[in-house]
Amino acid sequence: MIKQCILIASALMVGVFSSSLMAHEGHEHDSVVAQLQVTHAQVREFLPATKASVAYFSIKNHSNVPATLTKATIDGLGRVEIHEHVHADGMMKMQKVESLLIKAHQQLDFKPGSYHLMVFEPQEPLKVGQERKLTLYFEDGNRVFTNAKVVSLASQAEPVKASKDHSHH
Repeated sequence: MIKQCILIASALMVGVFSSSLMAHEGHEHDSVVAQLQVTHAQVREFLPATKASVAYFSIKNHSNVPATLTKATIDGLGRVEIHEHVHADGMMKMQKVESLLIKAHQQLDFKPGSYHLMVFEPQEPLKVGQERKLTLYFEDGNRVFTNAKVVSLASQAEPVKASKDHSHH
C-alpha cells in the first residue's frame, strides 16, 4: 500500500512539473529593457501665492527599444503631472500628457516651452538647495530614480550647471 501511494505521488509530481515546463516553452523571460539616463533634474521653488511650480530634466534612451513615460513623482509634492506646450490656432497652450514615448536613442529635454512637469500640493515648502527624489514610471513597469535640485526662478534663467547623472537599465 505504501509503495502504491509513493508511485501515485511520484506520477503526480512528474505530471505537475512537466506541465509547468511545457507552459514555459515557446517564450523567453528575459525582456529587453530600455537603458535610460536622467540628467539636470531640477524643480523650481513655489513662488509666493502660487499653487503650482515646474520641474525640468533631460532623459536619454541609450537602448534600441522605446520607453513610454507614464507618471512622475517628487518626494514632498502631492501631485506631479507631465505637460507639454503646443501651438494651436496661433496660440501657445499648455496641456497634460498621459504618456510620452521616448524613442530608441532619443533624448528629450524637459524645458520651458516644451515638455515639463507641473508640480502641485507641496507637503512642506521647497527650499533652494534641497534635493528631492524624482521617480519616473514607465509603461513596462520600470522606474528611474534621481534627485531633483530645488532652484529659484532666477537661477533657472541661468545655464544649467553640471549635475549628477543617474540612469537605470
